Amino acid sequence: MRQLKTKAEVLNTTTWWSLGTSMALAASLSYSQLFLASLAVVSVILIATFAAKGKREPALRIYVSLALAVVLIRLAFRIVFNTANPAEATLLSLPQVSLTIFGQTTNYFGAVSIQSLHDGLTDGLRLAAIILGIAMANSVANPRKLLRSTPSALYEVATAAAVAINLAPQLLVSLQRVRKARALRGTATSLRNLGGLLIPVLEDSIQRSLDLAASMDSRGFGRRGVMNRRTAAISRTASLLGVVGLAIAGYLLLATGVAAWITVSLFVLSLGLFYTSIRLSAIHSIRTRLSVEKRSWADYLVLVFCAAVVVAMAANQLP
Repeated sequence: MRQLKTKAEVLNTTTWWSLGTSMALAASLSYSQLFLASLAVVSVILIATFAAKGKREPALRIYVSLALAVVLIRLAFRIVFNTANPAEATLLSLPQVSLTIFGQTTNYFGAVSIQSLHDGLTDGLRLAAIILGIAMANSVANPRKLLRSTPSALYEVATAAAVAINLAPQLLVSLQRVRKARALRGTATSLRNLGGLLIPVLEDSIQRSLDLAASMDSRGFGRRGVMNRRTAAISRTASLLGVVGLAIAGYLLLATGVAAWITVSLFVLSLGLFYTSIRLSAIHSIRTRLSVEKRSWADYLVLVFCAAVVVAMAANQLP
């Protein structure tokens, strides 16, 4: 009997994570409040539409609350640690407080300008959009399924990432289990008893993630064939240099004004190093796969759209 697909299985797991990652990247490159708010709303709609029924309500409650808290905290920081220009239009006139600690004087509060709150809201919306973009992928698509499509050269890294990513949804499940057990015992859930709630939740979540890692290791995940020392050294060096190159390219793109051709060249070189490492490791791969998720035309359409959005946002940052 043919098994019916869930809503989330309309797209491939890698497609969902590519969509979430591209939304987070687009948010990190944007300064438009309308665009950032739109990304956040789209992420919430996708979670509400495609997440599994048991994960939908907890994910929306936790991640939306976290995103709103980030926005409010950024605005509060702009008000408390105020560095507004006196020439800017003032929105709030608060009494200024000066504290001297170790001979260093710091001013708090004071006149809060409209521009300062605008910048704080933009920063908060950017962080909220990034959080909700990753939360969407984590809620809709199972991160464990990413291991099926991971090249053997990156399998150890992907295994560690899958275990780490699995910790967040496991926290929600453990929290529900512990709260239900405490309610059955008639235990109070006030702030005074917060330690008795957090410790079992963290212990249960970490233990389940470690059990996942042990089960993956016992089944031979990431196992390779015999590689000579020269090939192994070249593969590992290329993979390490690729990671370092991508990190430097991302920093140059986001935090400096270096010429665009340097950043693009370093990015292309890093991808070339990754490809070399993957090809060398694939020659000696002995992994078998029970099932591999196939991509449909909808997957390719979404992937092209994600690439186009990221490239357009990155090109908009170039001088």
